Amino acid sequence: MATSAPLKLAVVGHTNTGKTSLLRTLLHDAQFGVVDSRPSTTREVIQTDVKIAQQVLLQLFDTPGLEAGTDLYDALNQLTEQHRHDGPAQVQVFLSSPAASEAYEQEAKVLRQLLQSDAALYVIDVRDPVLPKFQDELAVLARCGKPILPILNFVAQQPNHRAAWQQALNHVHLHVQIEFDAVTPPVEGEEILCQRLIALVPEFEPQLQAFAQARQQQRQQRWLVGSQQIAELLVDVAAYQYRVQGHETSEEHHEFLMRQVQERVKQREQQCVQELLALYAFELTAVELPQLNRQTGQWRDDLFAAQTFADFGIKTGLGLGSGAAMGAGVDVLVGGLSLGAGTAIGALVGGVWQGWNHYGKRLVGHLKGERELIVEDKVLQLLCLRQLALIQQLAQRGHGAQHIVQVADAQPLQQEWLRQVLQLLHKARKKPYWSSMVPAQFVVGKERHQCVTKLQQLLQDNVKFLLIRN
Repeated sequence: MATSAPLKLAVVGHTNTGKTSLLRTLLHDAQFGVVDSRPSTTREVIQTDVKIAQQVLLQLFDTPGLEAGTDLYDALNQLTEQHRHDGPAQVQVFLSSPAASEAYEQEAKVLRQLLQSDAALYVIDVRDPVLPKFQDELAVLARCGKPILPILNFVAQQPNHRAAWQQALNHVHLHVQIEFDAVTPPVEGEEILCQRLIALVPEFEPQLQAFAQARQQQRQQRWLVGSQQIAELLVDVAAYQYRVQGHETSEEHHEFLMRQVQERVKQREQQCVQELLALYAFELTAVELPQLNRQTGQWRDDLFAAQTFADFGIKTGLGLGSGAAMGAGVDVLVGGLSLGAGTAIGALVGGVWQGWNHYGKRLVGHLKGERELIVEDKVLQLLCLRQLALIQQLAQRGHGAQHIVQVADAQPLQQEWLRQVLQLLHKARKKPYWSSMVPAQFVVGKERHQCVTKLQQLLQDNVKFLLIRN
């Protein structure tokens, strides 16, 4: 019979198996509880409610880690004559004994909570072999008479003992199991977890189905919003123009101008990174990203360095030595025409660029007045790749993870897909007022909105493809 009460789930297991990390991932909360390599980090039972549309669907209880499983198993065996075939009664007698508040105080908290719960998630670190102490503590938990769903944690890490654990669980009739890595959970892991639980506690199917559906909708919404944030970034940068006045031609001044453009683009990317982290409920101080400065959110790998382009498979024709990338990614507009990607500003202003005659002498007058600096297509391509790689990693990262996310080595993009993206961005190049990077002239209009929407759809389809494929 179905019930409208929330499902009470006790999260149990040996110390340091990743119980709190699992809850962080399920709750999408990187700040829940305390994660530490030291044993017995969780000393008390911590309750948290999962609400969907103001209704509490689940009550999750993070319990202390079990440490004295074998001794507790032996102690409970002494009570078998009194309650030979009544496991919960044995546990109740034990909880009333002095040992429950002395030698086994921590284990008693776990058993007391399990008796008050509807079911348990038994978290197993498959990197550990199947030891007698683990089997003993599982036998003790089974005496509480509650359905138990084993969670095989850290299955993505090698070597592990997953097969041995599966066999050991089958031998004690725990055939319903799930592989759910708290660090790198499967894309639809929460839905699979709910289906496994429904098999054990079918009376709570409405609550579990509602939770699974809400998580699926949240995942789709994050894809939608994340692709929009990236689309806004690309349109802003494509439309951005840095106006140059005067006739200064010194090398120092040229370097200063290029750095002004580069810094402004980096700041806009930093804003997008922070938006994506917030979207996936990660904070800079809680996530280790090697390419990101934890304090500012900026990429440590210079967006305009030749090596950064090479890391993402983008050919620039530049050397990789020190200073070789100065000016990379900066183009010049004169009278609305591009004078060539990667051309040094000094050569242009000095009038010694070899390709000058290609544009005709009619542009000489423009060189004496205003010019606009823009970023090249390859920078837009790199911005797109970096944000897609980041959103892909965040979508597949559990909130209990402590490892470093590798954002480089993005999945290759189809050339036709990339051509469509750049074609949309070329429209933005002619609309400098589309860039929010210059607030004084920024205009939000229907045409810009349509461009962002089309680009968002292209990006969203690509993000889905990446996530499903992996």
